[in-house]
Amino acid sequence: MCKEVLLMTPEYPLVLITENNAQATSFQRHLSEQLGLSILLVGELDALPEPSETGAQTLLLIDLDYLKSAQQADWSKAICSRFGEASAVLLNAPTSTDRELLLMWPHTSGLFFRQDNLDRLVIGIRKVLQGEYWIPRHLLCDLVDYYRKGSGQPLRNQTLLTAREQEIVRHLMTGASNTEIADSLFISIHTVTTHRRNIARKLDIHSPAGLTIYAIVNKLVDISQIKDAAMMH
Repeated sequence: MCKEVLLMTPEYPLVLITENNAQATSFQRHLSEQLGLSILLVGELDALPEPSETGAQTLLLIDLDYLKSAQQADWSKAICSRFGEASAVLLNAPTSTDRELLLMWPHTSGLFFRQDNLDRLVIGIRKVLQGEYWIPRHLLCDLVDYYRKGSGQPLRNQTLLTAREQEIVRHLMTGASNTEIADSLFISIHTVTTHRRNIARKLDIHSPAGLTIYAIVNKLVDISQIKDAAMMH
């Protein structure tokens, strides 16, 4: 009988950072079955895989209950250093969560509270895998206000983007897919993909949440226009 081998998919390799125990293994198995993707469970900093082992689009599922507040800064620094462009989904966030948590994890694309059930978790992670985000509206507004006041690192001006790239960003903020954007602008899907790659490179922004904040701060879109389907309320 052949031993089962855990394979990471090249499109969306998933790394679950939590305590390695029976409960975590059961959670890992359930998520893997629901998402149809293999998940690597990591419980120690020195066990973090190299980017070459997981691919360029690693999605990190981070259990905040496991990472005590004193450890989070070390983990965040190590992850940002090793997976510079990786998106993060924060699990088991306390209801008292504020923007400081998102500032500690700058590539957050999803955030779930301790009381969120497994079905909601699966739905949200699927949205993140589709390039959307799952962040509470009040936290997003707070973060935007923080950057607008110049409290954080200045976001790049919209003049870095061409008129067409700005159009692409506006469409992305409505939740449009590459196909829908291509149809709307009468261009090919390949051209849309190229524009999105150029936008990420010019802005050095590689997460949906980061692009959303950029678009709002630079007045490319109003927060009321942001698609609600992938947001928690």
